[in-house]
Amino acid sequence: MDPGRTIEVGAHMINHATYDTLVTYDGADLSTPKPNLATDWTISPDGKTYTFKLRSGVKFVSGNPLTSADVKWSLDRMINLKANTSYLVPNIQEVDAPDPQTVVIKLKNSDPGFLAILANPSMSPVDSKLVQEKGGDAGPNAKDQDKAEAYLNSTSAGTGPYTLSKYVPDQEIDLVKNPNSWRGPAKFDRIVVRNMPEPATEKLQVERGDLDIALSLDQDQVKALANSQGVTTASSPLATTFYILINNNPQVGGAFSNPKVQEAMRYALDYDGIMTIAGKGAVRLAGVIPTNFYGYRDPSEAPKKDVQKAKDLLKEANVGQITGKLTYGNDGSVQGVPMDLLAQKIQSDLAAVGINIQLDGMPRTAALQLYRDGKNQLGLWSWAADWPDPSDFLTYAPGQTVGKRAGWPEDATPEAKQLADLARQAQSELDKTKRTALYKQFDTMVSTIGPYIPLFQPAAPYAYRSDLKGVTYNSVWQLDLAAISK
Repeated sequence: MDPGRTIEVGAHMINHATYDTLVTYDGADLSTPKPNLATDWTISPDGKTYTFKLRSGVKFVSGNPLTSADVKWSLDRMINLKANTSYLVPNIQEVDAPDPQTVVIKLKNSDPGFLAILANPSMSPVDSKLVQEKGGDAGPNAKDQDKAEAYLNSTSAGTGPYTLSKYVPDQEIDLVKNPNSWRGPAKFDRIVVRNMPEPATEKLQVERGDLDIALSLDQDQVKALANSQGVTTASSPLATTFYILINNNPQVGGAFSNPKVQEAMRYALDYDGIMTIAGKGAVRLAGVIPTNFYGYRDPSEAPKKDVQKAKDLLKEANVGQITGKLTYGNDGSVQGVPMDLLAQKIQSDLAAVGINIQLDGMPRTAALQLYRDGKNQLGLWSWAADWPDPSDFLTYAPGQTVGKRAGWPEDATPEAKQLADLARQAQSELDKTKRTALYKQFDTMVSTIGPYIPLFQPAAPYAYRSDLKGVTYNSVWQLDLAAISK
């Protein structure tokens, strides 16, 4: 729950309710940044300097006033923690607070997607005075000296409409009304978020009225709820890529690091069958950028199942018998997709061309750690947008976050270096037309030579009691709990 360390969408939902960012997005929108803690902003012509004016009269839950010093301290802390969130801030050169209501952020390189990054809940200002009292540190050695994580896992230190009152890992999170919220009184005195690994249990409880909202249903359960009295069902197209990661490091990937084997795997899969598992509203992807954003590779360009071509490529690879292990989180559905069933389908398809895969399903937290450590031989994963801009999906480039986890450094090959340079060019380009073309070029190239097999973009199914209003689903933070009323 510590914003400086939080990267998963479930935690973002909580922090979106307990903290505020400088800018935000309304409802399911992924295109128009709106004022939040910042009432307005200006961007320098070279796209490297962002100047924000803060909303006056904002207080933290403690009663301490929000000032630009809190924004600067919070961003400096995130930079120096060098935690999983560090990929959000590598482009920040410097943060200045010239007066209590003004924040100036200077970037190393221009980045038209920076406003979208600032909407990520991890970029929220925290109460610097209070957090420092609880062991927080924003200095150069924060990675070792910051001791505030335990405190921020039990009590939030933000300006949001709610505040964290209880957190029992893997079980329950309770939120209560923040009496100092600048928005005025929150709509509920208390919100309880429970972890329910069994979608069938969620279905039954939302049907009975024991739950108001169910977020972890699969497609069949939402379909079964469609005619239930007092229940509203919905689905939301997500800015999320489901894909297979193939480790490019021979020491980890073994035969799978061979480009011919990777290409063979792309042709071995029965994508029509996979789309059936993905469910209603899912979109086949040819590349890694979801269709919510400009610059994506047209789905019509995606590889199609060709068993003979796959076998021919494996013969060309000449690596002998190919066996491996596919790691994934098997504790329930992910955004409506039953992971066990999807993994079994992939195993079956690969077996048909002579690739024998052992399924290595495990609790998602354990699987994620292997993935982040770059130890997946093969991994079945999804990457959800951390900010609403295609620049987030440059993470698949060689040497970037997912690239590193796939054992794919910039210097792997001349083509990898070319692709890494292309990613940097796309990220910093200010002209929208040129930017779109660069992203399309990147998405085509990364999905052709990269150690990935893009599968689909899902639509998240969910259900809620019909007496609720304001229930919308955002790809970055799931529900905006502050917007919901009864």
